[in-house]
Amino acid sequence: MKVEARDYASLHFSTLGLPPPKRLPALRDLFDQAVRLQIDAEPGHAVEMKMNVAPGLRRAQMLSSFTARLTRPSQMLADGEDTVCLMIKTGGHMALTQGRREGIPKVGDGVLLVYREPAFLRFVDATYLSVRVPFSAIAPLARNVAAAAAHCIPRDTEALSLLQSYVASLPERIADPQLGRLAAMHVYDLVALAIGATDEGREIASQRGVRVARLEAIKGHLIQNVALSLDQVAARQGISPRYIQMLFEEAGTTFSDFVLERRLEAARTMLTSPRFAACSIAAIALEAGFGDLSYFNRRFKRRYLMTPTDLRMLTTLGSDFPLR
Repeated sequence: MKVEARDYASLHFSTLGLPPPKRLPALRDLFDQAVRLQIDAEPGHAVEMKMNVAPGLRRAQMLSSFTARLTRPSQMLADGEDTVCLMIKTGGHMALTQGRREGIPKVGDGVLLVYREPAFLRFVDATYLSVRVPFSAIAPLARNVAAAAAHCIPRDTEALSLLQSYVASLPERIADPQLGRLAAMHVYDLVALAIGATDEGREIASQRGVRVARLEAIKGHLIQNVALSLDQVAARQGISPRYIQMLFEEAGTTFSDFVLERRLEAARTMLTSPRFAACSIAAIALEAGFGDLSYFNRRFKRRYLMTPTDLRMLTTLGSDFPLR
């Protein structure tokens, strides 16, 4: 994968706005130049996908149902593309053949495409999320990357689940080169663990990529449900409450501070939303995870320099009073 440090990019590719005769040529150009696979699809078929590029890492998401046959014939291997692509199927049918192995993942499963070997892929109304990384970045961590070609990874594999949530949490574009390289390194760790890491690789990845991905997954749970307690999050992740606290401490904060900020943000959103206009402040505080109304009022005023009642009144009056 020939990506230089300056090559940060976010691409939203869609043929929806093209006349049907121009859709397939545009799709072929994209796959030939960026995906490095030959494509055979029905003319006029509309496709929508997103691609993000950072040094040593490419993320792609097929947003529309995709039906096509993709090949990487032997003569194409001379292009020097030496990457591996871990695809996670999110819908439809997908099959990958490399050598004598055929991988047919179920929804949520992963399957590995190794670019240094010929490949044949079939998609029928499929959607997927994929990450593509250099072969050389995975090889020192994994047992035998080439032997994992077309290998299916079950959806309940912990590393695959963490990889999917971590990749989904990455921003559209990473402006800081150092952060981009760090994100790529975390993805390498999780890909290696998903396909089978060596003992040394597992140790490295557990201390590096897994911890970061685990923290992002925990934050995702808390953002989706701000009322979750430490014990509830620990039970969902299958780890101890103390381990969660350590992850936040390593990131320079605490579990309590992170949860408090999310709960205050949730309460502020509800207080300014017409949808919750009929709800009392006590009901909103409870919905946001606060069991003590007095504590909620104190923390809210300290954070936003006004009481919940003041904010609701300003919202009702249509004020654009700034909130820090």
